[in-house]
Amino acid sequence: MPRRTYGMLVLLLLMGAGVAGCSSNKSAPNKLLLISFDGFRYDYLSKTHTPNFDLLIRNGVQSEGLIPVFPSKTFPNHYSIATGLYPQHSGLIGNSMYDPVFDARYSIGNREAVEDARWYEGEPIWNTVEKQGLKAGTMFWVGSEAPIQDMRPTYWKRYDGSVPDSARIDTVISWFINEDKPIDFGTLYFDFVDGAGHRFGPDSDEVVEAIRRADALMGYLVEQLEDKGLFAQTNMLIVSDHGMQEISKDRLVLLDDFIDMDDVTWVESSPSVMLRVKQGKLNAVYNALKEHGRHFEVWKRNELPERFGLKYHRRTPELILSAHEGYTISSRAYVERRPGYPSGGTHGFDPVQKNMHAIFVAHGPDIASGRTISEFESIHLYELMCRLLGLEPSKNDGKLEATNQIRP
Repeated sequence: MPRRTYGMLVLLLLMGAGVAGCSSNKSAPNKLLLISFDGFRYDYLSKTHTPNFDLLIRNGVQSEGLIPVFPSKTFPNHYSIATGLYPQHSGLIGNSMYDPVFDARYSIGNREAVEDARWYEGEPIWNTVEKQGLKAGTMFWVGSEAPIQDMRPTYWKRYDGSVPDSARIDTVISWFINEDKPIDFGTLYFDFVDGAGHRFGPDSDEVVEAIRRADALMGYLVEQLEDKGLFAQTNMLIVSDHGMQEISKDRLVLLDDFIDMDDVTWVESSPSVMLRVKQGKLNAVYNALKEHGRHFEVWKRNELPERFGLKYHRRTPELILSAHEGYTISSRAYVERRPGYPSGGTHGFDPVQKNMHAIFVAHGPDIASGRTISEFESIHLYELMCRLLGLEPSKNDGKLEATNQIRP
């Protein structure tokens, strides 16, 4: 993969800034590219030298953090970014779910469920784009593999983790310049930062190397956009779905110590545990967890904090637990089958925990220059994307004014 030199990137950024001054005279909106580096914590750029990110930030906008929805896991957050909806309105209340009406389970490894549109509620940004006369192309984004609202983006790809990083970029670039059906909105997704964080922990050398790899990719992306004459007319939003927290065997909670595990069925795993409870056992299980649990919070569904945006969906089960920072909630049987568990890093904690906050960087002709802004919730990005593309947003939970400082 070619690496853009510091001097050449400076030149490209200055050229882009010069053309940006004329963008308001164009009848068509500038293009928009939404890029996710899964598991890229808000502070990862401070861990190593990142010249390509730094130059985009210098001529764009960086926030002090992007606040995920609860649970701070991959599927709920990517789909909330796409729809501007909290999980209770998007339908994706976890990486794993049970729907009592469908009498069916959803998990991120179940391809049949992942591609089944009935699990996804609300309107994702690619549908908003297509409904209003523009074109979208999604390279790996949660929800984009299903025909939501009986429609699909102009181009989409079924997730395949073996596709090389640069090939993902090349494919989206080709969609932008397609002679017959060029797209106005595209997505990119990379999971290697999250993988390094899970396996080795957020403070590991492996995570530092993953950050450098992400930086090199941004250099390659800018180079390809410039080579195709797209750089000066493309707004880029670089995001992540959540951060990462170190975990260890020293901070382990076994629910067997408090309750009879035959009384519950696991729906979603630690640190945001969701449990279905055997009929007639809810109060007993809840009271035992409430009395003895010192390293987690526990709620009945109707007690969930409103800020979670989770309590009003039928898929939200009877009991929800949230581990305190760095703790893992599990069962004795699960741990005994996995001698090294838990180790490395994970996410899914309460979004108020700073280590769950994600990266946000924006750059482009319709983006402010050299500005650092306060952290904000990721659900507001849908409204921002609609504004950048000149679209009327569908019903959502976000507010455009929450992102006003991102625009000039």
